[in-house]
Amino acid sequence: MNWHGALLLWCAACGVLALIGYGRSLAGVTWAQRAVRVPGRIAEVRTPQHGSDGSAGIPVTIAFPDPATGQEHVLPYVAGDSGIRLDTVWVGRELAVLHPPGEPANFKIAYDLGDNRHGLAWPHFLAFLLYAGLVADTSIRHGYPWTLLGVGVPLTAVMAVVLRDEFRLARRDAARWEAAVAVPGRVVAVLRTEHEDGEGSWTSYAAVITFTTPEETVVTARFRVDRNDPATAYGREVTVHHPPEDPEVFTLDGAASRRSELRQAAFVVLCLLLGGVAASVTGAVLL
Repeated sequence: MNWHGALLLWCAACGVLALIGYGRSLAGVTWAQRAVRVPGRIAEVRTPQHGSDGSAGIPVTIAFPDPATGQEHVLPYVAGDSGIRLDTVWVGRELAVLHPPGEPANFKIAYDLGDNRHGLAWPHFLAFLLYAGLVADTSIRHGYPWTLLGVGVPLTAVMAVVLRDEFRLARRDAARWEAAVAVPGRVVAVLRTEHEDGEGSWTSYAAVITFTTPEETVVTARFRVDRNDPATAYGREVTVHHPPEDPEVFTLDGAASRRSELRQAAFVVLCLLLGGVAASVTGAVLL
């Protein structure tokens, strides 16, 4: 089988699997559609031990009701084991709980009850792979300008939408940070995680802090740190800045954090947008 046949086989396989996924979604039989979705809350927060492995996240206990019996399940959850990892937690924080019918012990956590409700994540991904295969096949048969067009046009469209949303979020965040409050906090643990790949190994560190909001909510949070940063040393007293309505969004240096986030987002988005425009224009000119 030559390269053309292999690419066509790849596209056919991705297309068939995507159609199966979309069909399952239309029939309402995907895992996401069959899952029981109930509101849950954090009932208990356990602070990680200083010096322990930081890959597992902050251990919590999740309480959620059983719609069939009315019974409340209270089960342990280590952020990162399954579903999302919760890096900022407090007792009473509301979350979405998803589990197979009749199996509450096999639950997953989501931020919202509507997350991936139709189970279309995998079909969309397969459709993307199908598109990538078609672009590769067209480029090999008709020349690399088609690669530039095939990549540049959708990248430009997507990044234009992302840039618009980034500016909207930046304006919203600026207003939120203008009203930010400063509260005292303390570094209660520094965690270490060992990483390995094919080229070697390294260690990353995360600080765990606790602080109390003006509403008397005790928040426990973790974030990546530099090992040699004295501001996040174990036992250090710190000042935490966060918007009044959302303690999940916090920083130890408000001004520096806002400038850094804005620069990074603008740099990445603008580079990708300009790259998409350049690829599209170059491909069109070379055709």
